[in-house]
Amino acid sequence: MKASVLITTYNQEKVIGQAIEGALAQVTSFDYEIVVAEDCSTDRTRSIICEYRDRFPDRIRPLLREKNLGLMRNFPRAFLECRGDYVACLDGDDYWTGSSKLQRQVDFLDAHPDYSICFHNALMVWEDGSRGPTVHSPPGRRPTYYLSELLRHAFIATASVAMVRNHLVREFPPWYETLAVPDWPFFVLHAMHGKIGYLDEDWTVYRQHPAGMYCRLANEKRMEQNIGIVRTFRDVLGPEYRPLLADAIHARCLSLALYYRKQGNKSLARKFAQMSIREAGTDGLGSCRVAAKVFAYMHVPALFGLVARRRAARRASAAGSTAGTRAASTRRHGP
Repeated sequence: MKASVLITTYNQEKVIGQAIEGALAQVTSFDYEIVVAEDCSTDRTRSIICEYRDRFPDRIRPLLREKNLGLMRNFPRAFLECRGDYVACLDGDDYWTGSSKLQRQVDFLDAHPDYSICFHNALMVWEDGSRGPTVHSPPGRRPTYYLSELLRHAFIATASVAMVRNHLVREFPPWYETLAVPDWPFFVLHAMHGKIGYLDEDWTVYRQHPAGMYCRLANEKRMEQNIGIVRTFRDVLGPEYRPLLADAIHARCLSLALYYRKQGNKSLARKFAQMSIREAGTDGLGSCRVAAKVFAYMHVPALFGLVARRRAARRASAAGSTAGTRAASTRRHGP
């Protein structure tokens, strides 16, 4: 089978039908399955899924849990049961708006065997009306991204925008289920096997609502959560990634220190400023330089944003230059 659509859901009776309809609406030149991993809901979610299964028995394959596993166990276990060459993920409270999404992503991965992930933009919609719709796109909107960038920043909005090459990850490491969210580490595990392709299209609506896992968290809690995830990456990945991840943790701790400073919480601002110095992973003169930098940022916060923007621009320029060099080499010498 060419592709699997993996939908994970729990207590989403009001929206699960729209997610399934978006998957059914895909126009493709290949066969695909829709795997719906229902995590022992207490509302009508399961019965709605079964109704769809009865209507589309050749397309929809439910995985009905006998007890609630929780997202961090339900998602990876369901993923390993997908039979397609590629797997497109879809959260049960999101939905697809483009009928060519599956075809375009499969075509991309077919044509680029050295890529392990293909993703696109998401239209973020706040259901309480507190904000207007916002397009979430990666920095620079470049056609190619790499593991090193993904380790620093979770720029893929949600699993609902991504398709991965199946069978690269044949089991999930024990540390995976200890994390707070599945998407970012899931993408990291796949990006270790290939490049990340980006299509500049808006094919997914990403609902932001109070019941959502991420939306329930206050800004500072999200930031702390992300620091914990990057620390896990540092602890479990190879030593070649540690300098990059130490710098990423340092930068996130400093961002949180500046956030608390702006909120007027001097105690927590001091705590995370000190943490950012420790996490930098330097000693001696290097540690003194980091401490001086943190001191300057804490007293002139605008410096941090200015430096961060310049670093991001340099990284984007370097990535573009590398891509251009590779393309020129390919034109001269062939693949």
